[in-house]
Amino acid sequence: MERGLKPETRKSLNAWQYPDPEIRTTLTHKRNPANKVSFWTVLKDMMGKELGKFAVPVYFNEPLSMLQKVCEIMDNEQLLVQANRDPDSLRRLAYVSIFNAVQYNSVVGRKLKPFNPILGETFEYVTSRFRFFSEQVGHHPPVSACHAESGDYELYLDTNVTTHFWMKSLEFRALGKSHLKLKAFDEEYVVDRPSTYAQNIIFGTLYLDCGGNSVAMNLKTKEKCVLTYHQKGWSDSTHGLLDGYVQDVNGNKVIEISGKWTEAVSIKDLRTNKTELVWKRFPVPEDWENLYCFTMFTLQMNYLPESMRRVLPHTDSRLRPDQRALEDGNVKLAGDEKFRLEELQRAARKYRAERKIEYRPAYFVEHRDPVTKEICYIFNGKYWKDRETYNWSHLPKIF
Repeated sequence: MERGLKPETRKSLNAWQYPDPEIRTTLTHKRNPANKVSFWTVLKDMMGKELGKFAVPVYFNEPLSMLQKVCEIMDNEQLLVQANRDPDSLRRLAYVSIFNAVQYNSVVGRKLKPFNPILGETFEYVTSRFRFFSEQVGHHPPVSACHAESGDYELYLDTNVTTHFWMKSLEFRALGKSHLKLKAFDEEYVVDRPSTYAQNIIFGTLYLDCGGNSVAMNLKTKEKCVLTYHQKGWSDSTHGLLDGYVQDVNGNKVIEISGKWTEAVSIKDLRTNKTELVWKRFPVPEDWENLYCFTMFTLQMNYLPESMRRVLPHTDSRLRPDQRALEDGNVKLAGDEKFRLEELQRAARKYRAERKIEYRPAYFVEHRDPVTKEICYIFNGKYWKDRETYNWSHLPKIF
């Protein structure tokens, strides 16, 4: 087990000198939680239509793009900072695993789906602590790639999933792994993601859940963490339960992990018999249920103050007219704009197909990981260079 910090001085957390973004605490238009949407409603709208061209109605969406939803993982980035500053490699592995587990707390109470990003759509979120960037790199299947970094860590992942219909639920299985580097120790981690489920899609109260196992591996030390996500039983009190352990290179269990990804997670060090609360869910905003059940962090994802308009590329999710109209409460305009954008995307896809033009993302490169053998997307770093000069002329006009 590695315990010593590397001797060199750690890079400044605010190495890029970005200010913290402006913050909002509510939405200009609130959504009445009594306005429920059922799966049957969507099925009814599909009747008599060509399924290949059918799009989910806008009333089934929340005013958020999948590129922004992926960013919600950063709400708990302090766990990675703690990991990078802990001299115990087994505790670092526990922090990394818990960080990946509690990202799902943002789905509590939410029943609507984010907008599918348009190919070439982008999103950034920059603070004094970290910077995050995501891009829609694939359309069939839809894949969002993301990259985040700070002075303590670097991470990347994508949203390539397969969907399975189980009559009462939809299961989403992640095909790729999360990749993470802790800079102080020059350690790389790969983390499996559990399946996520939309339960009671036809009858009962719709809710989102996780199930199955997730394995996190420190590629440098070969230490491993195994987490088990327990699906909700008959009682609401069982929602979010997880447990697991961290084992050393010899297979000995050294740390136990327990709690709920919906509320709080603790670790117990079996070497000292000490239990420690390491994560607790942040308080939700006032009038939370009327704000699409967004967390305070999620509320910032589609916020577009004037100061931000000057620096964003024209491909940023905040500038999507359908999504903006939905947030403003204009459902009719949102539906019309959503249809217009989807038609533009079909026309662009047809144009490329007829001319045998291969689409290439602007800021990510497809890569086969030598360790996991999976196809993943590596950030090329050019976005932040373009941002310095506001050079967006090479990006497609997608909105």
